[in-house]
Amino acid sequence: MMLKLFFWLRAFIFTIVLYALVLSWTILCLPAFLLPVKKREFVPIGMAVIGQVLMRLIGIKIKVEGLENLPKEGGYILASKHQSALESFIFHKSVNKIIYVLKRELTWIPVVGWWFRGTNCIVINRAGAGKAMKQMFEETKKRMEQGYHLVIFPEGTRTPVGKRIPFSPGIALLYEKLDTPVIPVALNTGYCWPKNKLIKYPGTVTVRFLPAIEKGMERRAFLKALEETVNDAVDTLPKPNTYFDK
Repeated sequence: MMLKLFFWLRAFIFTIVLYALVLSWTILCLPAFLLPVKKREFVPIGMAVIGQVLMRLIGIKIKVEGLENLPKEGGYILASKHQSALESFIFHKSVNKIIYVLKRELTWIPVVGWWFRGTNCIVINRAGAGKAMKQMFEETKKRMEQGYHLVIFPEGTRTPVGKRIPFSPGIALLYEKLDTPVIPVALNTGYCWPKNKLIKYPGTVTVRFLPAIEKGMERRAFLKALEETVNDAVDTLPKPNTYFDK
């Protein structure tokens, strides 16, 4: 009972600190949002620092594996499992010059949505079907030509621990059209930062960069290989805490 009360109290403090830090940083960076994308690279770095502060508050540690699988030259796509909001913070620490693809609804979130738009994330209207896919491809190509690496969550939404849902074919289209390697990413952040739950739990979560899926695969074969690779790797990651099932 006392442990549960402690978690609730810490969750309340965490929520206040989260919005206070993000709001403060966003307001400080408002003038920078008028600049070209290349001039705003300090903005996501600040959010990575905020992420570190928040993780310390909860007691979350990140174990990163497989950095040797990231190409030394050229752009690439990180196709990641998506279990929690923690993924908004953790990639900036391991990979330079990244940009996210995200659904339009996320930009409607107060404060956080401002930051998404200000950092020039690629915002997709999923109701737009073919038009949305064309927009995603054109904007992604432009960003990668500017030296950015793309982070995309092929599931399209956060998925609870242990659940598998089909990957969106949009990632296969990008893979084919951009002719670039895709790095599958397995993680288990949902144990410590569960979807749609106020309480967060301490523990060491794992982010594992897997060997690249090289260019040239047929689209459907690629999508199947990516989905199986990511989900099978997630199943092998160690459980980060003993609180999740309580």
